[in-house]
Amino acid sequence: MTCVWRALAAALALLPCAAVAQPAAPELEPPAAPAGALDPRAPVKPMDQALQELKSDRSAAPALEAYEAGDYYKAARLGRDALRSEAARSTALRYAVANSLAWTGRYDAALDDYRALLGTDYDARAHIGIGNVMLWQGRPDAAEREFRAALERDPAVEDGAKSLEFAARELRPALGLRYVRTADNQHYTRDETWLSWRRWSDDRSRRYEVAILDEDNSAPAFSANREALQGSAWFVAAPLAPRIEATLYDDRVFGTLQVEPWRDHLRVRAGRVNWGRLAFSAAALADRLTANVLGVVAEARGVLGAVRLRADGYDISDGNRVYEGEAQVTPAWQPLPWRLEWYGGLFARRAEREDSRYWSPTPAYELAFVGLRRGWYSDRNDVSVWARAGAGLSETAKASYSAGVSARRWLTHELACGVEAWFVDAPRPTPYRMYQLAAFAQLLW
Repeated sequence: MTCVWRALAAALALLPCAAVAQPAAPELEPPAAPAGALDPRAPVKPMDQALQELKSDRSAAPALEAYEAGDYYKAARLGRDALRSEAARSTALRYAVANSLAWTGRYDAALDDYRALLGTDYDARAHIGIGNVMLWQGRPDAAEREFRAALERDPAVEDGAKSLEFAARELRPALGLRYVRTADNQHYTRDETWLSWRRWSDDRSRRYEVAILDEDNSAPAFSANREALQGSAWFVAAPLAPRIEATLYDDRVFGTLQVEPWRDHLRVRAGRVNWGRLAFSAAALADRLTANVLGVVAEARGVLGAVRLRADGYDISDGNRVYEGEAQVTPAWQPLPWRLEWYGGLFARRAEREDSRYWSPTPAYELAFVGLRRGWYSDRNDVSVWARAGAGLSETAKASYSAGVSARRWLTHELACGVEAWFVDAPRPTPYRMYQLAAFAQLLW
């Protein structure tokens, strides 16, 4: 593990000086608003009577006018200023500020204000707000508890029943079918068919997932069909919320363990991974390369915006090591029209030696990037789009471009289907282009 710890240290060291293009198989960009929830920004929710009455207060009026107009970034900023005044320090204004923070992705700050409302006349609505944040952070188990608590206090609370329905979607047993095609300009193509099953325990303390994979790989000098069995268990209620994942790929076993030392803010992952598959390289897959990995992801969503840091170190079976780091910031200052959200950051990737079988830049590949994203959500539809551009900061990197879209529609209360697509054009420094198309269906019962 000494090599892995050194890999992690090197990856973390890259963060301050790095910049961002997509890696070989980039994660999809997070949407501008969380999926699986009504879009709080379109249409704008009308203010209730308590907020309307508060508008007569001169110190609170500007914040509430911005809130009513749907400018939630401005509403949060002005509202927090007004809350410092004794005259405007009301539960109604704090509720508007909490909503504005939550609806613009600043979850940590929003939770502080929602929790300050517990035990007040906004108690039930505060539980709804806390539940929504939990749901948007991928914690439907915690969200369900908050929504039930809200309905116990006020069965008619706004969005109570609908919010509970959204949480139930993520907690019900689900069967999924997914087809994915990924290809690059090196004439390597991968076609995957996944059949998956998910189930939460009755007490919501554990989540289990099992999936089978049939995969076809095609390249000029390599062609192979692979099969895999994958399983995971997430012990949500246990200390550190451990998540164990194991994969039987062809005749080899891979596995990782993830823990959360700081819940919803810091995740640490370690284990053995299939490097040939992860690197999206026919040569690396043919040579059956593996890697020990140690990675860290840290997130904070405060008043000033959201920050996400990621660092991964790979100790590869051929003796090489690859380090990767990324820092992404979504500022609270969002002046763009049409509810577009902008963000920016840095990315770097470096290898100890260059290897022609997979992306292993020496010297480091370093970029800065800026991106835009937007989401549209309703009780039946989730749609998000994103695009970003990168500027090279090192001799191994040039200007890069990428974009993607994801969409899901609930055809019935139990059946959903959707599509995802993205492409990336990121010279390294020779031209490299890659795309992925996916279609999926999900059945609940």
